[in-house]
Amino acid sequence: MADTYTTYFNGVAFAAAKNMAMIVNTHATETIRIYRVGLLNAQTAAVTGVLCQLELRRYTGAGLTGHTAVVPVKHDTTTPAYASSVIGHAGTPTGTPDVLRRIFWSSDEAAISTGTLDEWETMVPLNVIFDTGGDANVSPLILRQGEGICVYNTTGAAGLLDTWIESTRV
Repeated sequence: MADTYTTYFNGVAFAAAKNMAMIVNTHATETIRIYRVGLLNAQTAAVTGVLCQLELRRYTGAGLTGHTAVVPVKHDTTTPAYASSVIGHAGTPTGTPDVLRRIFWSSDEAAISTGTLDEWETMVPLNVIFDTGGDANVSPLILRQGEGICVYNTTGAAGLLDTWIESTRV
């Protein structure tokens, strides 16, 4: 079984043209395989939300500078850490992006009694934006050296977002 991790980007404030979550593989031989990516509306206080447009991007020639670092959580505590990677939010992603998904997201706070889009965004599996589904015929997103995965906010500047990325290291 491969070494498995969840990288959790907690309470990242929305801003236009912002990296909300990014993993860049910098290791020459190790690959990082992305199996699931999910979002969670983390805004708990009242806020006048906006409709944000997010993109799940894969970068080639990837880099990330000036970011807030995040450490993956090991599913098995005896698992070694990633050998070499850059992981974080904010900062400046570099490289050539390819858009894999475009997501529209309401950044209002969730109010459990109303059952609007803001509330649906807090429920797994409804907040999963990429999932291989456990199908052996569907490849995970494989990050080789110099490749990255990023949740990028193109518009909107209100509220907080949690992002989680489930991956393995091979």
